[in-house]
Amino acid sequence: KSVTATIARAVVRQRCTRGASMRHSYIHKGSFSTFSKPSEIIGLHNLSDNPGARKKRKRVGRGPGSGRGKTCGRGHKGQKARGKVNRTFEGGQTPLHRKFPKSGFKNKNKVVYDVVNCSDVVERIRQGRIDASKPITIKSLYDAGLVNGVKQGVKLLGKGIEELTTLEGPLTIEVSHASKEAKAAVEELGGQVTYRYFNKRALRAHIKPHKFHPNLMPGPSIPPMKLRDRYLPFMEEELLAYYKHLYRDEEEMKAAKQKQTEN
Repeated sequence: KSVTATIARAVVRQRCTRGASMRHSYIHKGSFSTFSKPSEIIGLHNLSDNPGARKKRKRVGRGPGSGRGKTCGRGHKGQKARGKVNRTFEGGQTPLHRKFPKSGFKNKNKVVYDVVNCSDVVERIRQGRIDASKPITIKSLYDAGLVNGVKQGVKLLGKGIEELTTLEGPLTIEVSHASKEAKAAVEELGGQVTYRYFNKRALRAHIKPHKFHPNLMPGPSIPPMKLRDRYLPFMEEELLAYYKHLYRDEEEMKAAKQKQTEN
């Protein structure tokens, strides 16, 4: 009996040690999720950027042990060690940008309009994004998605003018400019095309009025001399009512000056 009991105890002990070693190996291998370390909760104390997102600045002149000590990685003497070299410098020979002759010029005062075709306007009216019963302004075209980032105005072009006949009523369009074909097509159907000049600030206030205080909205823009023949027939009354110092002609201006001198 004693021998049998000793053998039984030895077998049990061996099985227990084998199971313990297996459990120990599983814990190290991470086979059981119950033994894995819980993930750390993100908070203000451990917030950080992704590794490599922030590059350390290059520190130079910090001794020979840094690798960029005395000469700071520039080498000994020479033009590149003392300063920067212009990209166009070619060692003293005539550079390429001076070797060839120049032709033409770039007009700084050129007016570049964002274009809108008649077919696009008709399409937005059918979709219900433009109300044809009201005057169609640059803001209406902007809200309908026909123009984006307008800088100097909008011009109406005549592509798709045959589609204007499919509309129920005439259109009233107010833009910066329009082609002869587009204007004639709208007016033949009983509509009207008017021109309005906007400077940079007034155009921004017209398109995005929510960005301006109601008491600080800019008034009507005075067109430059070379564009007054186009805009004054449509804006003259509004400009004279807003700007009291403007006069219709020289006689009116002389009469006003005479009144000032008498007073």
